[in-house]
Amino acid sequence: MSASAVSIEPGQFSKLFGGGLGDVFLLVTSPGIRATLTLATQTAVPVQEFTWTGPESRPLLIAEMAALRASGKRVSALWIADDEFVHFEDEDLQGVALGAISSFSTPFTTESLANSLRIVADGDYEREVELEETFLTLLDQADDMLFRGHEFGTEAVLQHQYAEHWFSLHGPLQPGQQAVLPTGELSCLVNASGEFEEHTHFALNGDVTLHGAPIIHRGDHGSSLAETMGTYHDLATMADEPAVITVADGRITAIRPAVAGRTRFATALEKLLAHDPRYGKIHEIGFGTNPHCSPLVSDNFFPNERHPGVHLGLGLGTFTQFHIDLMTTAIDVTMRGVEGRDVELFPALGLTAGRALSTVA
Repeated sequence: MSASAVSIEPGQFSKLFGGGLGDVFLLVTSPGIRATLTLATQTAVPVQEFTWTGPESRPLLIAEMAALRASGKRVSALWIADDEFVHFEDEDLQGVALGAISSFSTPFTTESLANSLRIVADGDYEREVELEETFLTLLDQADDMLFRGHEFGTEAVLQHQYAEHWFSLHGPLQPGQQAVLPTGELSCLVNASGEFEEHTHFALNGDVTLHGAPIIHRGDHGSSLAETMGTYHDLATMADEPAVITVADGRITAIRPAVAGRTRFATALEKLLAHDPRYGKIHEIGFGTNPHCSPLVSDNFFPNERHPGVHLGLGLGTFTQFHIDLMTTAIDVTMRGVEGRDVELFPALGLTAGRALSTVA
């Protein structure tokens, strides 16, 4: 862990919480992370701290938030811990807006936290709301979505109108809302949130180029951090040795190197599916929309998931050992049949699905 400190000034998060911090800024941190922070206490909004030591802290935090609610106070909460973030029930968050940053799936560093906080502080949350409206309109009007990889000549078609479970993470957090930060993603799942069935599938068919960065989400406390990072390092070869997958009805049926002789990522992906065939089902298709998450970071860095581009999600924690997001910057997305014409998605959103692949966290 780096010895350098990370400075937190509550006011830098006012945009995240809709332009204000309510009556109390609640900072929830695990002890090791708190030791690396310097907190500006001279702020117009009182700062209250809570120490998170693991799952046993959950009922205590719920009670803390209930006490603040009972006193009539509106709370903006920032949760930063080297533990798994599990969403709270709606009734526990009345009067509380909560944003979370977790280091559960990657070793904590002050550099990574500082980068995450910068992305959160720089966000244009009102613009995110406008972007979401445009995106949803295009989804409603388009007949289907074409994924085209120009470099390797791949094409796949998603009949998105058949997808039932859509989720959006855009805009400022209001009381009663919670999100794993940063915001900036619209995604669809083949099952309702938190559910995983082997027989469900997307209407996605064709070839998809995978060239970019993996994000490996540790499934639960039963999987070690070392196992998680080992899987990340195996799949991180997609940055330099891309692969092409053939997909039929939302399932991976073939994997090949995109470039002859550069086989490490294709081999790692084949090994993953051989170990657990459930990873062969594409469980999630996500569209990153946060320009502050560009370029991609060469680490198992959660904000890479929000980078402008498409990511395919394999598996789901508690059902499979990991949830694996493969963020690919190598495909363009065309919304076909929008009022009789084709519309390029990311340019229509004012975004560039960048080709830059990495920087240091």
